[in-house]
Amino acid sequence: MAENLYEAMFLVDSSRGGAGFEEIIRHIANILERAGARIERIEQWEERKLAYRIQRAKRGIYVLVYFRAPGTAIDEIRHDVQLSEQLLRVLVLRAEEQSPVQGDLYDSEGRLIQEAASRAEAPEEDEEEEDEEVVETAEQD
Repeated sequence: MAENLYEAMFLVDSSRGGAGFEEIIRHIANILERAGARIERIEQWEERKLAYRIQRAKRGIYVLVYFRAPGTAIDEIRHDVQLSEQLLRVLVLRAEEQSPVQGDLYDSEGRLIQEAASRAEAPEEDEEEEDEEVVETAEQD
């Protein structure tokens, strides 16, 4: 059966994050692997305030996962997330390609591979300096 590339955004209650985040990543990987998915990337996005409470949670941590799986596995993944007490929601979409990395990268065992801060590039700093020069020039006029 042909495997497609999918991206799944998992929402985790931020009160379960922190020290137990490694366990949550393993839990997500376990759900995907049981459904026959091959994980390509696990990325933690930042914690955010939710627009409304979900299962009494006010804040959530987003975890983006790219994986390959047959189309029949998606219903099983959604069902397992609904039964999970650690995960609030999941959105699974078929992806054409992976988006650029924005957060911290993890392996399927929950170990941090690369932090988002270590990928910061110097040109972004140069852009900030250019903006400051424009402000100073405007003030002189």
